[in-house]
Amino acid sequence: MARISEQIIEQIRSTADILEVVSGYVDLKKRGRNYFGLCPFHGEKTPSFSVNPQREIYKCFGCGAGGGSINFIMAIENLGFVDAVKQLADQYGIDLQLEETPGRSQDLISQLFDIHEKTAIYYLKNLGKDDGLEVLQHLEERGLSRDTIKKFKLGYSSNQKDVLLKLFRASGIGGEALKQSGLFIDTKNGYMDRFRSRIMFSIFNASGKVSAFAGRVYNSDDPAKYVNSPETPIYFKSKILYGLHESKTAIRNAGSAIVVEGYFDFLQLYQGGIENIVAVSGTAFTDDHALQLKRFCNEVSLAYDGDKAGIAAAIRAGYVLLRAGITPKIVSIPQGLDPDDWVKEQGPAPFLEAVENAMQLLPFHFQHYTGDLESNAGKSAFIHEVILELVQMKDPVFRELNARSLSEIIGVSADSIFHTLQSSLNRQKRQAEFRQQAESTNQFQTEKNQLLENDLLRLCFVKDEKIRQYLFEFVNLEWFTSTQSQDIFEKVYIHLHSDNTPQAGVVMDELKEDKDRRLLADLLFDLDNFNATMENAQECVLRMEKNWISNQIDALREELRNSESTGNDPLPVMKKIESFQSRKKNLSYHVLNE
Repeated sequence: MARISEQIIEQIRSTADILEVVSGYVDLKKRGRNYFGLCPFHGEKTPSFSVNPQREIYKCFGCGAGGGSINFIMAIENLGFVDAVKQLADQYGIDLQLEETPGRSQDLISQLFDIHEKTAIYYLKNLGKDDGLEVLQHLEERGLSRDTIKKFKLGYSSNQKDVLLKLFRASGIGGEALKQSGLFIDTKNGYMDRFRSRIMFSIFNASGKVSAFAGRVYNSDDPAKYVNSPETPIYFKSKILYGLHESKTAIRNAGSAIVVEGYFDFLQLYQGGIENIVAVSGTAFTDDHALQLKRFCNEVSLAYDGDKAGIAAAIRAGYVLLRAGITPKIVSIPQGLDPDDWVKEQGPAPFLEAVENAMQLLPFHFQHYTGDLESNAGKSAFIHEVILELVQMKDPVFRELNARSLSEIIGVSADSIFHTLQSSLNRQKRQAEFRQQAESTNQFQTEKNQLLENDLLRLCFVKDEKIRQYLFEFVNLEWFTSTQSQDIFEKVYIHLHSDNTPQAGVVMDELKEDKDRRLLADLLFDLDNFNATMENAQECVLRMEKNWISNQIDALREELRNSESTGNDPLPVMKKIESFQSRKKNLSYHVLNE
């Protein structure tokens, strides 16, 4: 099985400048030694996302995201490590020089992407044979060209129960990868294909890799109109927007996006030259969808169906966009039509005119409110419904602007609206403080230990070689109370014996958990301001060892209490306690032999 050599990974890591990589997704401004911009991983109005070019790491002080250039591509494009490395290699023109390592299993994420790509091609080819020819004709009658069908890998799944499964088993694909692909279901008669007798839509992630499928019923009595892939290690439906891989450049250039509900809506509009468009994929519009779009634009027009369900869904999606700091507008679609039919029948011009005249969210919500707006009670209910949405907005300026719009729309003074809004915000704040106070009591000792362990992890990356050598010789992995700190120290430990300072990016790439990378990025971002001396290192090691001994004594005392009730001999436990107490009493600074 092919693998990427460590030398090539190091070449990519050293070539892929973190500032250049991140700038492809985030508008960065220099502030001091670092660069700041709006975080692509959570909604915000004030930049808290920062890149440290010296250490080749990024860190968001809002949501905690952090890592190196490879980690950034993994997170922003939802890729595994190998695919992120491949993408950077392609971007910087680096030959991967894949090595063959017999017997080594392929990375699961890479296997899943490979399985989905082959499946998409298989479904596409089905359009040229047997029942698929009828499906091809149907797609063309719906107005889709063969170029569009091929570009977006539409296809057909036959009515045979396990034809796809047999193909992959014959090719030697591992059972675990097939099981986790979501393409097969476990029945009392064994595994079989999930998709049968359906028009197939390949769902791509933002970097253009097939990650999942949606199957629309065709010539079948199956009551389910659509069957979608379940969530898998490569598919998170709340984060993927259909067509974004093709439309993101047009969205960035236009500064705005159009969101539709259906696959056919997207395909018809995109084919008609409206390219700054995406569709939701098998779920309602989510906060993660909004964050995906915020990477490319600040204004979104929602072009949902013109029926009651479509209007309600558009309003809900509009408030999701508001929470992310995006300006939402809602397009009025003629009753009984969807964007697909409208553009197919009349061309793109009327649709584009409707987008141009799209209404702001609050006036649209007011116009389509189903409650009684003639009575004072009904107006009050509408105000409170909107305020429940506004209090979830983090940016106070954006929140105030929308509160003023609400005042103008409903005809109630701005002071009254602000008073009601502030009451809701105060109530929300009190609830958060109560939860925080309850949690802080239990977390005090844990946080105290974590601060100590954080200092030790920082010391592992200082320039002073003697300090690193001291830690290499005297720190014991079992002294850490946090498994997170243990995992990080275990990866950096081998680098402490080197003459060179450990590279943050190298260690981060070796960490499996995103939370570990976030913590390490947080610790190292302002390492230059950390007071690193040998005295600090000795004190840190001494306190960690003393804490560990105290924990052992506490555990043994609990064991001693239990031995009294169970009738076990307490003497061995008492001797252990005495031994640890003696060790704690005689603890002193370790000395590094020169």
